[in-house]
Amino acid sequence: MKKLLEKIKNKKAKIGVIGLGYVGLPLASNFLKNGFEVTGIDVDDSKIKTLESGLSYISHIDSIFINESIGKNFQVTSEISSISKLDVIILCLPTPLNDNKEPDMSYVFNTINDLLPYLQKGQALSLESTTYPGTTSEDIYGMLEEKNFIAGQDICLIYSPEREDPGNLTFNTETIPKIVSGHTQVCLEVGKAIYNSIVQIVVPVSSTQTAELTKL
Repeated sequence: MKKLLEKIKNKKAKIGVIGLGYVGLPLASNFLKNGFEVTGIDVDDSKIKTLESGLSYISHIDSIFINESIGKNFQVTSEISSISKLDVIILCLPTPLNDNKEPDMSYVFNTINDLLPYLQKGQALSLESTTYPGTTSEDIYGMLEEKNFIAGQDICLIYSPEREDPGNLTFNTETIPKIVSGHTQVCLEVGKAIYNSIVQIVVPVSSTQTAELTKL
């Protein structure tokens, strides 16, 4: 994973953000502002078309910035297969509560199943969605293991809960401290490098379960 770490620190890593909502688009914008090449992926064609036309659908993301970035260091697509050419893949997907007040994990698990055929060794996969302790180390790791990916060796598995606060004029994606965890120590080091690139304060914690619990 040394090669991946070097690419991140030299801002040569290609970043993918899956889910371009109120969490994903600001995150993508921060990577762009810090000199990274970013691919945004979303199943909502209306979002893709809006961004391709150089417009933003989120109030605090400037359309001028989108217009200047799109087609240059910012690509958008609905094709999940594009992740095969990326170095870092960040999942910013909804986990709404169902009728039993339990998180609906279908968006996360279905997306991971869709991307598994295109996942490559040497990539990093980071989940930011709000979820229950054990999701990353048990559920997602199990899905990777079925495809013979070993976290910390073949791929870096990271959990870093989103901390977006829409409408807050004082704190934004860059200035809100960001908790980061990894399935192994190697995964944690890669996770810290990713988020240190765009966030002022990164707070590493001992396990992905700890990070998941802090978000709850």
